[in-house]
Order: sequence, then C-alpha cells, then structure tokens
Amino acid sequence: MTTPMREGDVLAVTVTKVLPFGVLVETPAGVPGLVPGATAGVGTPVDVRVGEFDGRRFAASLA
Repeated sequence: MTTPMREGDVLAVTVTKVLPFGVLVETPAGVPGLVPGATAGVGTPVDVRVGEFDGRRFAASLA
C-alpha cells in the first residue's frame, strides 16, 4: 500500500525496531521508514520529517 507522502511532510509514526545506526518506524498505514541517528524504544511514538520517499519506504529525521 502506498501513501501520498512528500519530502518535508511531518508524520506521527511508531518505532518498530532499534538498530545501531538509528530506528525503523512505521506509519499508521503500514509504510516503513528509517530514521538514522535517532534513539527511541520500540513502541515509542515519534514525529518525523520525511526526507525521501520511493513509494514503498521512506527516510526521515526527527521533527
């Protein structure tokens, strides 16, 4: 499922996995994303700003 999403959009997402280099997140619609350099626990809600979106997944920074 794709979600209309553009660079600069701010989204409310949930952390799904913690990695050594950041966290994986997921939108309520199920779109996965990566937030490099972020630290948060699994299940934590965070706001992110979309940097890139390829139609299936996105890269973001904390908003």
